[in-house]
Amino acid sequence: MFYMFIIHILLLLSNQDINASDIFGDDHVGRNQSFNHPKFGPIFGIRTYPVSNFVAYSADKQTFFKPSAPYYRNTVLPQEDIDIDKAYRQFDKLWRENHPDIACHFDNLMATTEPRIPLVTHSIWLTNLDAPVELKDEFIVWFKKSCSMNLVSVGWKHYLWVQDRTKLPKTVKELEKVGVEIKEVYGVLAEESDFYGLKSNFDQEVSDSKFGRASDILRVIFLYKFGGIYRDIDFEMTRPFTGLHLAYDFYAGIEGAYSCPCNAIYGSRPGHPVLSGLLEIFLRNYDPKTTPSYILTSLNVGGELLRTLCQTGPIALGVAVKKTILSHGVISFGLPIKDQPDGRRDRNIIFPSEVFFAYFNQGKNCDSFGWHAFTGSWLKNEFGSRG
Repeated sequence: MFYMFIIHILLLLSNQDINASDIFGDDHVGRNQSFNHPKFGPIFGIRTYPVSNFVAYSADKQTFFKPSAPYYRNTVLPQEDIDIDKAYRQFDKLWRENHPDIACHFDNLMATTEPRIPLVTHSIWLTNLDAPVELKDEFIVWFKKSCSMNLVSVGWKHYLWVQDRTKLPKTVKELEKVGVEIKEVYGVLAEESDFYGLKSNFDQEVSDSKFGRASDILRVIFLYKFGGIYRDIDFEMTRPFTGLHLAYDFYAGIEGAYSCPCNAIYGSRPGHPVLSGLLEIFLRNYDPKTTPSYILTSLNVGGELLRTLCQTGPIALGVAVKKTILSHGVISFGLPIKDQPDGRRDRNIIFPSEVFFAYFNQGKNCDSFGWHAFTGSWLKNEFGSRG
């Protein structure tokens, strides 16, 4: 009887490996580190560092991204009255408290029946409607790959947000083939209140072809309102993100300079305090009476790129994350950011750069969930965008 039990277990494990491997192709690392959830399908089992070193790396890697990284550390954070060392110590503490070895442990995820973050991806493509630009072929390839990693058949939904679907016939046709839902921004955000006070700012950025800033505003609104994960159009998901959505209420990844979390890929439950704080920062940044001086001087230091990063981009996200963590504490096993109505506490994490921003082997190292091509379409004339 005992031997029959062992054989049964081995067969279950064998079937689990086969099911989990279906989506991985020649990605042997992904296959070997994955398992199959009975409800949510393939889950990538992250194997990342037992400890983090945000404090040291944030100080030592400032030359990686100039001028944004040193400007963020030496100008933005002091003006925001954020204690730099304390903030990065909190990142390290957050990592220890909510480490994937615990939050994403096989037993914990297999016992989970509902995701903490909705299984939805949001991507955005804004264009000049008088001279619309379709998604480039590589963007569509990366989009389809991302969908293939996060299967509609196990509950995922994939949204592409546009102004007018009729202006992008090729894009719509290609993406609807793989189950992507094309959403029109003004068809869903129909009321002023849907923009949380930012509609006039969004409209102005679109009118000025500042599609980067307009997209920054939308991604926060969509995550705050609906939850899910925001994915830049040039970010390719190379492993399923399902495990992160079962384990966490908010997650983001730091870039190579270890300065601020990057807003090219991040996930959240609806109504998260980091996002409400970020919406408030946007309102402050757009108000001439309250705009921080570092936004006004950023144009001289780093042009439109740095101005956008500070006003609505990853630098603004970094400020929101640090202020929220410093004011509320770290999560789950430490101090709660927010107790939910059902008594559950948020669990949040900021990942080291290797998890989302691996630059080698197209995001197929033993830690990474994907890779970012950094095409900078929001700054290029060929896409009709000016910032």
